[in-house]
Amino acid sequence: MFNAHREKKEAAELQSALEAWGEQVHELQYLLEIVQGQNRPSYDNLILKPGEAGVFRVSGVGLIEERKGAGHWQGASQGISFPIGKVAGRPVRYRVGETRGHYVSGPPVPTAVDEGVMTITTQRIVYQGAAKTAECHYAKLLGIQHAPGVITISVSNRQRPTVLHFGAVLDAEVNNCLSVAMSIYNGEADQAVAQLQSQIAELQASKPASA
Repeated sequence: MFNAHREKKEAAELQSALEAWGEQVHELQYLLEIVQGQNRPSYDNLILKPGEAGVFRVSGVGLIEERKGAGHWQGASQGISFPIGKVAGRPVRYRVGETRGHYVSGPPVPTAVDEGVMTITTQRIVYQGAAKTAECHYAKLLGIQHAPGVITISVSNRQRPTVLHFGAVLDAEVNNCLSVAMSIYNGEADQAVAQLQSQIAELQASKPASA
């Protein structure tokens, strides 16, 4: 009985490991086909430019912008109060004076202001939302910062960076696709092919197997 339970558990763990392994292999093979020009996806609602190829697209991406947080009044009140009578047996006082102080704005808070689709191509990163759009060309790229589930893109023709939130579960896939897209743009496709082939070979050699 216990042996059967253990075998069933081991089989489930092996199946889960094989599925994860298969997804990694499939992703790397897909990227290899992109770099080699064997697979050039096109996307609805986005017109690709001559020589441009799609690499990756994901929906449900949040466009993040800073918004002022809640503020507060800071100051003091000066004046005098005097009784003016009673209401329901309780004394009522009237206050005369002034209030001195000022309103303090709250600190900026990163806020999702729109939701849409992020597309990575061999020439740019495009965000298309319900209310806003953003286009970041690699030719004007100053830098890309990565955080769990988020990329912050700075370009020379926009004062504020573009911040896109896609979720930490897609971190590896987004980073790999960006690396491949930038390699193609920079004319380093051969190096990307060699690296991807090496990674695929390592994965093939480490395929999960039963004990």
